Amino acid sequence: MDYDSHLITKNEHSKNDETQESFRQNFSFAEKILDVQGIFPTLSDDHDIRKVTREKVENMLYANQLIPETEIQNIEGNTYLGAKGINQWIWENRVRPEISQSLLREFLSRGMHNIPHNFFRKFQLTRNFLLHIAKLYGIEPSQIQDRHLLDPNSLHQGFEHLAKDGFTSTLFHYLMKKSIQNGMLDKGLPFFNASDKQPRMHPRILSFQMHMEEKGFSRKHVRDTFTHVYQFFVWLCANVRMFKSTTPDTISVFQIQNEHLLMYRTYKLRLVRDGYYSRISFTHSIYAIRSFYRFLHERFGYEPPLQRFRSVKAPRYSPRELPTDQQIEAFFHVVEQYARNPVREQIGYRLMFHLGLRLSEVAQIKWSDINLGTRTIVIHSKGKKSHVLPLVGSLYSLLQELKKQPRTTYLMGQKISTIKHELYEYFILYAMITGWPFPGGVHIFRHIFITRLAYKGVLPQAIKELARVSMLDTVGLYMHMAHRDQHMISQIDLLKYE
Repeated sequence: MDYDSHLITKNEHSKNDETQESFRQNFSFAEKILDVQGIFPTLSDDHDIRKVTREKVENMLYANQLIPETEIQNIEGNTYLGAKGINQWIWENRVRPEISQSLLREFLSRGMHNIPHNFFRKFQLTRNFLLHIAKLYGIEPSQIQDRHLLDPNSLHQGFEHLAKDGFTSTLFHYLMKKSIQNGMLDKGLPFFNASDKQPRMHPRILSFQMHMEEKGFSRKHVRDTFTHVYQFFVWLCANVRMFKSTTPDTISVFQIQNEHLLMYRTYKLRLVRDGYYSRISFTHSIYAIRSFYRFLHERFGYEPPLQRFRSVKAPRYSPRELPTDQQIEAFFHVVEQYARNPVREQIGYRLMFHLGLRLSEVAQIKWSDINLGTRTIVIHSKGKKSHVLPLVGSLYSLLQELKKQPRTTYLMGQKISTIKHELYEYFILYAMITGWPFPGGVHIFRHIFITRLAYKGVLPQAIKELARVSMLDTVGLYMHMAHRDQHMISQIDLLKYE
């Protein structure tokens, strides 16, 4: 694609009125901002948002890049281990130091062929079981012996207190079989089968779950939203007289009135007041129930009885330690070593790091959103809005490299939900191998992106456009923290030490 293809971008904009340039100021600004020279001299006032050039936007986004523009790190020059190397790393660095029992090591060794995040979950479950048994007997985990692990009481206690999923079932079937072989458990007492039953779910909630999965929401979001709605139904059956004769899976959704919703809201607020519930958790609960009723309205035409069922203001920004340039470089080095497709996965994480994309935005990108001729990318944000941002440096070079590979439905893969799930799950593993002490998931890259813009002194209006947030209040939180830290540094610099 030659450079004259910038005309394509102009035609594409005429076809899609929703796609807009960041920093749009007037009718012609959107087309001019991404011209190479910009619309104003590069020495224009840095504090006048009307005089922002493409060069300045690129400097905001890509300054101090970890990899030079004309260079992609040579993957062949590093020791490439691939995804199989992750399980070996977990075995050497987590299993060996933390689990000494040959019985549990045998169980984990059987899972070495599993995909890495599943193998890691098996390790976590095994370690948690070991810690629980050690607490049960009042001894150190290293003192646990086979007789402790295979004792029927240990198995029963462990199964009752650990989260139930497929991995839990696999571990306890393995231990039960070993216990039977050692004559410690009667074959006729598979005690955990009865406990393994999942509660029946309301058909409307199940339909809502399927709807969210089809929309491509992350598994965690679907699970959390599902849980909030189910908890609401449980509360109704336990606290509202007209529902006490029913169960959460048989309750009549159409009998739930606004007064019941407000009673539940008051109950949740009381938990917040008493310190049992955070304001953030409260807002998530309210939004989940509202989303459920929105689904009922769209699917069945049911008019939601939502009046004054509002959330509360809750701070969503909590200042935390962020990785240094060296730690970020180490992270991308790990991606090169262990990723199944190092080029594609680097692009996914660099879109978040360099451009502040949300995970959902990365998953939606198609090749049709990228114009390598004009070095631009269209970002589909919340509220069905779209923005165009520039591509330069390592991100641009990696996209050129990816273009040589077979095309997929989306830039990062075939299915949105799978892309989001794998980018999140593998991030956890890469961060662990890198030795990052920072909690949380891939959203840390967006956090870094906005924080760095704030520390550079970029105008709030510019940050708002680049970060694609709807309210300046959100930007203000980052600006406040940046100004506070810079003020503290300046005050410390005033001190003179003898």
